[in-house]
Amino acid sequence: MANDDSELRLTDGVSVEAIKAFLADLKSEFPDTYTEMTTEDACKQLVVPRTQQDNCAYVDLLRKQSSHEHVGKATVFVSHAWRYKIADVLNVLLEFAEEQARKEDSQPVFFWFDLFMNNQNANVTANLPQEWWSTTFKESIANIGRVLLVLMPWRDPVPLTRAWCLWEIFCGISNEGTELNIRLPNSEEKALEEAIRGDYEAVTNMLVRVQAERAEAFNPRDKDMIFEAIRDGVGFAALNQAVKDQLRAWCLEKAVAAVEVMQARGEDKTKAFAHLCHVVGLVLNTFGEHDQAIAYFQKALQIRLRTEGEKGENVAALYSNLGNVYFSQGQYDKAIEFYEKALAIRVETLGEKHLSTANTYNNLGNAYCSKGEYDKTIVFYDKALAIKLELLGDKHPSTADTYNNLGLAYADKGEYDTAIQHYEKALAIRVEMLGEKHPSTADTYHNLGNAYADKGEYDKAIELYEKDLTITVEAWGEKHPNTADSYNNLGSAYHSKGEYGKAIELYEKALAIAAETVGEKHPSTAMTLENIGMLHNERGDKEQACAHIQQALDVYAITFGPDHPNTRAVQHNLRRIRGGAVKGQDLSMQSSPVSSSRPTDSGGCCSVL
Repeated sequence: MANDDSELRLTDGVSVEAIKAFLADLKSEFPDTYTEMTTEDACKQLVVPRTQQDNCAYVDLLRKQSSHEHVGKATVFVSHAWRYKIADVLNVLLEFAEEQARKEDSQPVFFWFDLFMNNQNANVTANLPQEWWSTTFKESIANIGRVLLVLMPWRDPVPLTRAWCLWEIFCGISNEGTELNIRLPNSEEKALEEAIRGDYEAVTNMLVRVQAERAEAFNPRDKDMIFEAIRDGVGFAALNQAVKDQLRAWCLEKAVAAVEVMQARGEDKTKAFAHLCHVVGLVLNTFGEHDQAIAYFQKALQIRLRTEGEKGENVAALYSNLGNVYFSQGQYDKAIEFYEKALAIRVETLGEKHLSTANTYNNLGNAYCSKGEYDKTIVFYDKALAIKLELLGDKHPSTADTYNNLGLAYADKGEYDTAIQHYEKALAIRVEMLGEKHPSTADTYHNLGNAYADKGEYDKAIELYEKDLTITVEAWGEKHPNTADSYNNLGSAYHSKGEYGKAIELYEKALAIAAETVGEKHPSTAMTLENIGMLHNERGDKEQACAHIQQALDVYAITFGPDHPNTRAVQHNLRRIRGGAVKGQDLSMQSSPVSSSRPTDSGGCCSVL
């Protein structure tokens, strides 16, 4: 059914004046209710009654009434949800058109808007073949050249739950040269700016909810058709990642724009500006934009030093967060330098027995642990534990967190029995305070399993990993990064036992989940790729081994940088397997599978006052 008429519908658009006229008609015919009408309401109450007699699309009426002046080649494909208020959607289109008109090389804007372009008296998609969606439809969006995504509410964007919208978004961003613009109504823009200032985690948490396979459609047949096209084409993992990448870029753009607005108003010396720079730095760090995060933290720091002095708590928080960024980059000495500055302020101003002081000791422990200086690590974790025991008691979740981290340090040091003792203390608190089925309980089983695996007691490790997996699936679901970790660690135990068939089955499950939930360019995905590669090496398949480990190395190099210890260790393994010369004898020979651990209580890594 992809006939000439159908293809015409995907090339034409309606003018800005036509949008204005339609909005005016809504106001005129429904003066008391038009602001609350959804796009679907407008379709049923205005578009269908006007087009029913001729059984045509609304654009056909425009052609007849205006001698084609309001119809032209589409320049913008509009992606939206039909449950949106039509007035909001149309106003977003008009605001976008005004922005375009202000540009020097501006051209007339014509919107491909399904409400107008499709015949609303019939289901125009019902009989289209599957290949139409991945060929003609996608090519038509590429021909238009721009997708405008109307997004609201920003906290839980409806398009991310609608199968049609996700497919439209992907068709746009997967075409080279097609531009995606994300727009919110003015009220939502203001709400987002306020959230960036006061609740930045709500902004970053939005990305976690992008799971295309959970999307719905009004018509179940449409959903089935779209899902089949996705499965046969790019796959859900690629679609999720592509949408997340675009939303991530959009969030960063909005965060940085909020700072630029204050600068333009001459408010870049104020405490409010320092606060905004601080939270924008946190957003940037969360998204892995570490160098930019440092720049914003430094902007905030200069103001805080001037307004609070060298011993201000906001100064301490910024030093702590600068330490966290350098920690994320693998620059542990630099991280320690900033953590020590934060510690000095907090000990002097808050005292030794304060939770902020304990958190800073914890951060220092993390940094020394990553450096491999486990004795120093244990000293700092012990200090954090002593403070928590005194202030919180021995049955508090935060106390359990520090027992857990001490367990990690002793495990890294090779003192597995001592590590197990600390893990069991953490487990006892978590079971009593949080319950057997709490995710934190699962984390402790996870780490206990690692300790027994390191001791060579693989059957015991498998028993504990199975407990972790059961709780994790129940708490987070089958498609969650922690579930991927659990499968990976189970695979590593069977791998070490020499049960390669079982190991590869579990690794493949871990890989599929990690790729779908956190993306192919994530350290957790790389870790599983590395394990699969090591397994292939042990089975004598060097070609497969090198292919998988090279993929892992590429991810580590992108996410951590070429000089990060994890990147260098994987590079070392790849050279060893290829039989080449190995430089840097300080690198460990990671011939055993890699297990993930779950540290807790990061010590206020997102602290901001």
